[in-house]
Amino acid sequence: MTVSVIIREVGLRDGLQAETQFIPTEKKLALARALTEAGVTQIEATSFVSPRAIPQLRDAAELVGLLEQSPGVTYSALVVNERGARDALAAGITELQFVVSCSETHSQKNVRMSVAQSLAEAAVIASLAQENGVTMRTALATAFGCPYEGKIVYDRIYYLIDQLLETGTKRFSLGDTAGLGNPQQVSEICQQVLKRYPNVEFSLHLHDTRGLGLACVLAGVWGGIRVIESSIGGLGGCPFIPRATGNIATEDLVFMLEEMGVRTGLDQQKLLDAALIAEEMVGRELPSRHLALARNLHCNNNEL
Repeated sequence: MTVSVIIREVGLRDGLQAETQFIPTEKKLALARALTEAGVTQIEATSFVSPRAIPQLRDAAELVGLLEQSPGVTYSALVVNERGARDALAAGITELQFVVSCSETHSQKNVRMSVAQSLAEAAVIASLAQENGVTMRTALATAFGCPYEGKIVYDRIYYLIDQLLETGTKRFSLGDTAGLGNPQQVSEICQQVLKRYPNVEFSLHLHDTRGLGLACVLAGVWGGIRVIESSIGGLGGCPFIPRATGNIATEDLVFMLEEMGVRTGLDQQKLLDAALIAEEMVGRELPSRHLALARNLHCNNNEL
C-alpha cells in the first residue's frame, strides 16, 4: 500500500518569527509563491500577536491581504487570544492555529497565560472559528518534553485533548517544541493518540535540536501520522525556548520520504529553489542538508 503524507509548511511563521532583521512583506510573498509553485497546499503564513513580542510578523494583516489565493491552498495564522483571532479573521485568514502548552512554565513564558487560561481562550476562539466558517488547529506545545519541567506524562496530553475536543476542534499538532523527543517516544505517543482518538486529525511538529528530527518523523509516519510540519531551509526555533534550533528542513524531509516511497506530491527541485529564496532572505546559510549540497556542487562546478 502506498503511503501519502501531507507536508504543512511553517517557515513563514515559525521559521521567521525569531529573525531580528525585519524582512519586507514582498519577500515573504515571494517565498509563499515559491512554496505553492512547489506544490505545498498547507502554509502557516504568519501570526497575529503583539508586535512587541514578535516584531518580525508585525505585517501580518498586510501579508494575508496580499497572499495569492490558489485552488486547494490553505493559509493559516497563529493566534494566542481572542483579539488575535478577530484580527486574523478580519484580514481574511481561513484557518486559525492556536497553541496550548503541555507545560505550565512554558505556557507562561510563551503566551503569558496559565494552561487553564489558554484552554478558556481556546473555547472562545473555537466559537469564533465556527461562527465564521473557518477551521481551527490546536498545537500542543512541549508534548514530547519541556526544558523547564522535563518529561510530559501521557495523561497530561490526553487531558488537554479531551478539554479541547469539547470546544469542537478536531485538528491537533503534537509539538516537540524543544527537540527533546526520541523516535521510540514519538512512535508510542502517536500510536496511543491515534488509537484513543480515531476521528481526530493529528500532525507532527518536530525540531532537529539533537539531530533526531527526521528519525522522529519516520517513527511518527510508521505510527500512523499523515501530516508533518516542517520549515523551508530548516528556518526557525521557538524564541522562548533556550538555545532552540531550527525545525526540520522541508526539502530534506521530502527527499527522505520520497526515497522511501512515501508520497508527498511536492516538486523537490522547486522546493530547493524556495529554500534558496529563504536563505537569501535571511542573509546567512541555513542548516538544510540539501542547501549545503547545492552550495558544494556550485563551488565544485566553479572550480572546474
